[in-house]
Amino acid sequence: MTSIDDEQRPLLSRSASPAESSKTLLESDAESNETVAEGVSRSIEDDVLPETSVLGRTISWPSAYILVISRVIGSGIFATPGAIVKSVGSVGLSLSLWVVGALIAACGLAVSLEYGSMLPRSGGEKVYLEFTYRKPRFLASTLVAVQAVLLGFTASNCIVFAQYTLFAFDIEGSDFIRKSLAIGLLTAITIIHGCFLRTGIAIQNFLGWIKVGLVIFMIFAGLFVVVFQRHDSEVAKSHFPSGHDLFKDSEWSWGVISTSLFKVFYSYAGLSNVNNSVSVTALVTACILYLLVNIAYFIVVPLDDIRNSGELIAALFFERSFGPRLGKKILPLAVALSGAGNVMVVTFALARLNQEIARQGFLPFSKVLASSKPFNAPMGGLIVHYIPSLLVIALPPSGEVYSFILEVEGYPGQVFSLAISIGVLWLRYKRPDLKRPFKAWIGAVVFRIVLSISLLAAPFFPPKEKRGDEGGIWYATYAVVGISIIAFGLVYWYVWTIAIPKWKGYRLEEKSDVLDDGTTTYDRPFEVHPVTIRDVSGHEKEYTLDGNGFEFYKHTSVEKDFVDDAQIKAQYYPETEQLLKDATGATKIFIFDHTIRRQPPQAEGSTPDRALRGPVQRVHIDQSYKAALSRVPHHLPDEADKLLQSRVQIINVWRPIKTVQRDPLAVAEANSVDDGSLVVTDLIYPNRRGETLAVKHDPGHKWFYKNGLSPDEVLFIKCFDSKLDGRARRVPHTAFHVPGTEDKEGRESIEVRALVFHENDTLE
Repeated sequence: MTSIDDEQRPLLSRSASPAESSKTLLESDAESNETVAEGVSRSIEDDVLPETSVLGRTISWPSAYILVISRVIGSGIFATPGAIVKSVGSVGLSLSLWVVGALIAACGLAVSLEYGSMLPRSGGEKVYLEFTYRKPRFLASTLVAVQAVLLGFTASNCIVFAQYTLFAFDIEGSDFIRKSLAIGLLTAITIIHGCFLRTGIAIQNFLGWIKVGLVIFMIFAGLFVVVFQRHDSEVAKSHFPSGHDLFKDSEWSWGVISTSLFKVFYSYAGLSNVNNSVSVTALVTACILYLLVNIAYFIVVPLDDIRNSGELIAALFFERSFGPRLGKKILPLAVALSGAGNVMVVTFALARLNQEIARQGFLPFSKVLASSKPFNAPMGGLIVHYIPSLLVIALPPSGEVYSFILEVEGYPGQVFSLAISIGVLWLRYKRPDLKRPFKAWIGAVVFRIVLSISLLAAPFFPPKEKRGDEGGIWYATYAVVGISIIAFGLVYWYVWTIAIPKWKGYRLEEKSDVLDDGTTTYDRPFEVHPVTIRDVSGHEKEYTLDGNGFEFYKHTSVEKDFVDDAQIKAQYYPETEQLLKDATGATKIFIFDHTIRRQPPQAEGSTPDRALRGPVQRVHIDQSYKAALSRVPHHLPDEADKLLQSRVQIINVWRPIKTVQRDPLAVAEANSVDDGSLVVTDLIYPNRRGETLAVKHDPGHKWFYKNGLSPDEVLFIKCFDSKLDGRARRVPHTAFHVPGTEDKEGRESIEVRALVFHENDTLE
């Protein structure tokens, strides 16, 4: 086996010596190889399993725009302007920060777009950091996971909900009442998402429209008040400062400006959900909307009232604009509901994120926390989200908790922003071979690096009036907490990846059997046993799908070269569908993917060709029973209920592209392999979960192959059959090495995997 240098080794993969045991961080078995589309490997470019949706990225531009803009516009614009004006002292500096914040967000978005174009897959910052910072192993992944768990809370929106609800009902709430109401909302939403998942999603979708409508309404409301109110009314007077008063009483301390920028960043968060022009348009839209809403506030509400408003600036705006009924009750309640909707959206998203972090092994009790039982909802992830959110609401002083939350979220985020910005420049130098359809302007990247360093240094520039002197939170507490979280992540990484494995005598690894360069599999502990593999040449017709689990079938394809993916789907897929119908009598065929295997030519010192993937020399079955059945609703959701009532198969149609001279495919007779030899292996994708079957050695397994299989022959491999009448249900298979063939031409083959339906056949 040839060695692989560390740069070509997959992330989270490490060999274990024969004397060592290994512990799997994330199991990736045959299905990662058998279901990822052609042209994808697990080289350094594929540290995170690529998405495998057969529908692809089908979201339209308008739908993507609504998705991003509704995610960006949250409670920030209803709550932060008052705190920002109070901190910086003037209207002019406050409005300037909203524009500067948009420019900074644009620089960050440019970096994300470059990364996203290089690594077009789900995961965002986690993927970017894992890809860039590979040493020490697991460190980048652990820091991202720790930040997501400890800082992934929705406490700020819970507080907005409590403040606006109490205002609407004219209740002078004590600190206890405000916190109790916020915790009550958090608890209720956790229960709804944990026990009544579909109901929760329906509610959050409805509340999302309230939020967008409110922002648009507020923009026009300010103009309405000035233009259409009675001229003798005090309310009709514009309070927007003019001339030199615009920047009067400005506080230019960098420490103050930095904490205000964290609040602005909070209001622009969510732009990187979709990495394309949609995000740019959404950023421009958000900036314009935020400026107009702020101007509306300053027109209607006196500056002194804004400074003292805390999170209730929108409530004061509504009350002065529309009176005690509509303005003080109905509209503030709408803001409260908007905040609740944002809590629902973020809670669900973060719960799913926490669940995936647990599945990847970054949390203790990972199996429990990753489970979706008993209500098919991410209950473990919800609990992980609930605890830090509860503590953040309950512990800080009520009057400053909202600002503190935004600051403590923002500060560690600058560490990751700095790492990502430096990383994009490093990759331009280190990996110029990576395709970059979009490249960020170098000035924007450098500006973001300088700004991140400046924001990290901001706690060393104290404000003139220190909050700590007034009995509140010390002005730099947010930085201490943020640094402590980063430090905790470092300690946690050391303990769980180095100290505990060393103490207990195992090594942490991620398992994978997909070839890196076509000639070498990634290092992974396995057992080698001598077995007899019988050549069936001349007796091919004796073996059938239902009797043995595999079948050889004569068939000449129109397609010969198998190099054009679009042509394969347009021409070879229909041809294979008809072939399966003729051979099995099926009534419906759905092909969900294909893989082409070629041994890539390798010159010494050359970079492996990611588009070429070699044979897999490990015994496996592509799908577990459970995973096979789950593919029906995954690929055919509208027909699944009906199709699952009758017989379902998954069949792999394996065809040589050239006559096989090396690394032939062997199959084990189904009835010689009992279920006790099969080991269910979890497989975590970015967008779904699957299972494969590994196979334990048993001398009773009977193995077969055909020597010199030609392109005019196909091998049907039964991966699954729902029929329970004793016929063959699944077949282990593997490539194997034939001594003396080392100098032969490398094997080239195509395998097509299909759901095969027999709608007139029963399950029994």
